[in-house]
Amino acid sequence: MAAHATLPRRHRRTRERATRPHAHRSTLLVLAVCAVLYGLYAEVIVRRGDGPFTGGQAVLAVVSMVGFGVLWYGYLRVRRALPREARAVAFGLLFGLSVGFLYGLSGNSVLTVAVVSLIVAAAAGLMAFYVFYTHE
Repeated sequence: MAAHATLPRRHRRTRERATRPHAHRSTLLVLAVCAVLYGLYAEVIVRRGDGPFTGGQAVLAVVSMVGFGVLWYGYLRVRRALPREARAVAFGLLFGLSVGFLYGLSGNSVLTVAVVSLIVAAAAGLMAFYVFYTHE
């Protein structure tokens, strides 16, 4: 009579997940590249694609790069310790904030920027929750 062998679990436990390293080098490299592109895109939005490159635009690009990178690095540091619901909410808020900042640089009204940011944050949060729920 054949007996089945017990296979190890495929999913990590919460305690193991919270004690693992938070971010790999490749993740940090992708984050750095995204932060640079985010800052450059913010500068292009303010410059409207034409005209000379000024010092104020350079400062905006650097501040946007650093702010984007720090916020997302903070998320990467704490994401594994959060339950899936809080992780999805944090992802949605950060994504909505990032898109809202860029949309706000285009010169639209504050109300329009707030509504678009909330819609994007809610959509990203729901999608992240779906991915986290189906993959854990």
